[in-house]
Amino acid sequence: IVDKFHQGRIETTGFDVADAAVDGNLSAALVSLRSALETGTDPVMVTSAIASALRSMAKVSGTNRGSKSFELAGQLGMAPWQIDKARRQLTHWSPRGLSDAVSAIALADAEVKGAASDPIYALEKAVKRITTARSMR
Repeated sequence: IVDKFHQGRIETTGFDVADAAVDGNLSAALVSLRSALETGTDPVMVTSAIASALRSMAKVSGTNRGSKSFELAGQLGMAPWQIDKARRQLTHWSPRGLSDAVSAIALADAEVKGAASDPIYALEKAVKRITTARSMR
């Protein structure tokens, strides 16, 4: 009966939420968030995944665009594919937007860890703010 109930259900992770939020896709980010939480992902893991994505973008944003990702890998402590992914994501972000997104996830992290009474609402609020920050100029 368990297999029947879960048939067709996609396992969603905090990284799926992070990818959708960083891509500015609010509806996909919220659906992924709900799905991740429903399948047992801890809210702290979601904030961690989003923070990781934003941190990668922040690290890469300070590098020379002409540098090869494999050359930067050791310097940034990231795999070359992570650098390439962050570069693709950064094409749609301004420094101001990235800064606001980092602030949003820092607040959500504190709220999820007990500073707020509703960690799920804190995550939803952060996801909305991050997707909005992407379009800041």
